[in-house]
Amino acid sequence: MENALKIAEIAGPVMLLMGLSILLHAKAWQRLFDKWVKDHLSLFPMMLLSTLLGLMVISMYNVWEFNVWLLVTLLGWGMFVKGVVFFLIPGSALKGVVGFGKNLGALYFGGLVHTVVGAVLGYYAYFA
Repeated sequence: MENALKIAEIAGPVMLLMGLSILLHAKAWQRLFDKWVKDHLSLFPMMLLSTLLGLMVISMYNVWEFNVWLLVTLLGWGMFVKGVVFFLIPGSALKGVVGFGKNLGALYFGGLVHTVVGAVLGYYAYFA
């Protein structure tokens, strides 16, 4: 659990900040997704970072118990799978996947999920 706590201390505030940014500046995020659809190769650094960070989280904490720390395990596996999928699917399919980010409703939903998960992780990392 000590590793989960350390991961949550970092991931919680980052996810909370990202979620709030998406909720408060959805139009700017839409423009970013527009650029990614036009040039999906610019996603390469993000794909690599997601894969590496996901593997780091998985190697530090991969416990499948039903408690709040399961969020850390799911976060690690989610980042890893996202990175792998982005590397392996064809460019045209990747453009379609990234195109979901141009949908305002999808952006707000993603921002809400990031905000809630970040708040929960941050709470348990710093206040519980």
